[in-house]
Amino acid sequence: MKAVTIADSSYPANLLRTPDPPAVLFYTGSMDVFTGCVSVAVIGSRRCSLYGRKTARSLSAGLSAAGACVVSGLARGIDAEAHRGALQVKGRTAAVLGGGLDCIYPPEHTGLAQEISRTGCLLTEYPPGVKPARFTFPERNRIISGLSTAVVVVEAGERSGTMITVGTALDQGRDVYAVPGELGRSTSTGTNRLIRDGAGIVLSADELLSDLGMGESRVQANSADPIIAVLQQQNLSVEQLSVLLDLNRTELTERLLRLELTGSVMRRPGNTFTAIL
Repeated sequence: MKAVTIADSSYPANLLRTPDPPAVLFYTGSMDVFTGCVSVAVIGSRRCSLYGRKTARSLSAGLSAAGACVVSGLARGIDAEAHRGALQVKGRTAAVLGGGLDCIYPPEHTGLAQEISRTGCLLTEYPPGVKPARFTFPERNRIISGLSTAVVVVEAGERSGTMITVGTALDQGRDVYAVPGELGRSTSTGTNRLIRDGAGIVLSADELLSDLGMGESRVQANSADPIIAVLQQQNLSVEQLSVLLDLNRTELTERLLRLELTGSVMRRPGNTFTAIL
């Protein structure tokens, strides 16, 4: 574990320019993830839909593949998928905790936190031993938005804790974007209202990158894989894919396994597959 103060040159520049930057940040990994790139917060509901999970992961992969640092809060749902999307393309990501570095929450994300700290940055304003509490998460959220140039909400209800981050982001002068959601779905009411109230609309990583003054993402290369191209249109079983693509079942199974390991496809209940990118 290391520490950086507001007097140090390695203290994140975006956060330093906020009204109440933490005097000290405790971290593992490297603060270099914030240097020489745009940082984008990708956040949303813990109780999210499969659509939200897929969107958070693919959007974050596209942003990270293009050189942006994806910032989120390691929470269940959208946050975790945002980190995983960045990690699967070996890009930059940073997770801000609501407790000490020795108090990972939720505990099932301990492995994800370790992976982030190896290639990105795991940080908090709380010293070791401080456990997450109800009041620490809103305080944590101001750091997530403060580190970022823009904040993207993938899925959120109207009264979600995510909306607290949005309010803080606006107070900090950050650009706020939202992913359109299905009408009538509870996890889409917050995002759709944000768009109605003037938030930017996110339809793809490349459009957002263009808004942020960055080039196209390298993640488009995946579209050349016929398996992914087909699974982006519909969920299919191994048997259906074998017939549709005229591929030997053994070869197809091996290729699907490789795509699962890289996080490009996901196995769903009923032994069907869906594309993540």
